[in-house]
Amino acid sequence: MRRVAERVEGFDRFVDVGVVMHVVRADPKGKTELPGGRTGTILRTHRFGGVIDTKAEVPAIVGPSRSPRVWFCSEDQEPVILHDDSLPIAILMQGSMGSGKTTALARWHYVRWIHHLGERREGGQTAPTLQRLGLVKEEMLKAYGANWCRYAQRDDFTGFEMCDGTRIRFVSTHRQSAAAGSPVQGFNWSWCGRDEMQDQVDEHEHIEARGRAAKNGGAYYKQLGTATAKDDSDWRTLKDRLSAAKGTDGRRLWDIRQVYGRNSPFVAPTYWDALRATMSAREYAKNVENKDVGPERATYPMWSRETNLITVPDLGWANVTAHELRGSGPNFSMLVGHDPGELWDVSLFLRAFVENRYERDYYLGKRKPMWVVLGELNTEQSTTEEHIKKLLDRVRSEWSLNLMNRQGLVTNEINRVLVRCDPAGNSDNRTDKSVYTQFANAQIACKAAAYNADHTGHGRVPREAGVELVNTLLCNAANERRLFVARKHDGSPAAPMLVKALESSERDDAGKAENARKGKGDVTHWPAALRYALWAVERPRLQLQARES
Repeated sequence: MRRVAERVEGFDRFVDVGVVMHVVRADPKGKTELPGGRTGTILRTHRFGGVIDTKAEVPAIVGPSRSPRVWFCSEDQEPVILHDDSLPIAILMQGSMGSGKTTALARWHYVRWIHHLGERREGGQTAPTLQRLGLVKEEMLKAYGANWCRYAQRDDFTGFEMCDGTRIRFVSTHRQSAAAGSPVQGFNWSWCGRDEMQDQVDEHEHIEARGRAAKNGGAYYKQLGTATAKDDSDWRTLKDRLSAAKGTDGRRLWDIRQVYGRNSPFVAPTYWDALRATMSAREYAKNVENKDVGPERATYPMWSRETNLITVPDLGWANVTAHELRGSGPNFSMLVGHDPGELWDVSLFLRAFVENRYERDYYLGKRKPMWVVLGELNTEQSTTEEHIKKLLDRVRSEWSLNLMNRQGLVTNEINRVLVRCDPAGNSDNRTDKSVYTQFANAQIACKAAAYNADHTGHGRVPREAGVELVNTLLCNAANERRLFVARKHDGSPAAPMLVKALESSERDDAGKAENARKGKGDVTHWPAALRYALWAVERPRLQLQARES
């Protein structure tokens, strides 16, 4: 049966795997008819492959192609398909619908195969679902010659077996449960394609680790990920990390490319015009213009990752936190917003800055400060005592604050933190006063976010007014931004849960903010802690500004 299978299923000795790829641009006066019926002009032509001797000890190209397959590609697709060594080792191709991402992915695999011809290596192709893998499979079958490869589906392997012994393994990254291990663990790949990468965020590190079998000890592990716009904070954070990633030589490891369907020479402009007329503005911006749109009823629409997520410079900014908090006591070098909860205890660490060139204007009252969230501390299903212990360890080790003197005291002469907490009350849904007592026992200054009019007891921070305060500081009507989140060295946010909350919070059908029941997936604690931190210091300033104007 093995001998019969070899005769029936085996490859011919000589296989022509040649390709001629024309790079084209749409041109109504062009002489070349393009797929889809438009006409265009050929800008460049690339030739690949030839005739392979598949029965040689080391399969190799032994002659030029006699009948190459002809491909047409756009100018956007060209550098991605070629992926030469002048580009970063990995590419993320984020594109709108109709931009040719999957077509480019299928052809990219071909070029990787030709570069590794005869080496009998294995490449990988991942997708979030089996259905998506099926779409990639169909695109590869359209691009490749029928005698180049066969698609196999066995218990030990699913994917393409090429005529020279090279394999491209297909793996769905969908997990049936959180307890299941990564579906890609155990494989060793020389290159990898990722389809719909925005839906494979949890598998990123696992896929990165599969390149041990690539040339030069993994240094030649090329990757191509395709993606579409997605309203997801974790995906945005991964893209930030990829943009910032650099090798030991200082070169970027990932090239982030935006491609647009309207640029495709294979789709008529009238098609996009029809979509504009039938789609909502939000869906058109997301699916056609490839824009990163937030929730439809966003609670914090003024948040912008591009402008409110920043790198705090080592030089050029003056720390004016102590001056901002001087009304609460001396030497407060950091402001902490704290929201205690049943599931989560959350603390945000903030400092106020002004640029050095505006420092004089600031002290003269002519310049307002910029608030930057430098980090967050989250403890889940823990005690207030444990949270305070971790908070002290954090501020002492990272910022040298609240250090004790020889007598074991934190005095006013020492740089310290001021905590603004959810105001306490007597009802079950208000913070218990014991929280304040435990901060005091740890020698941490803790004050309510708001007091009553007589300043004889705790007041309240109205939710809608607090949301408005945060939005105003993120960006006011004059396009001034005074509230930011710091970016870490790897490009990710220093307060990831806060950023996730700002990007995902959405008003309910009645237009109310943060009105959903508390639960496991609740993200309201982080914006609440931010409101508690800034209410006492910024609310009076904004009210005075409103009266003066």
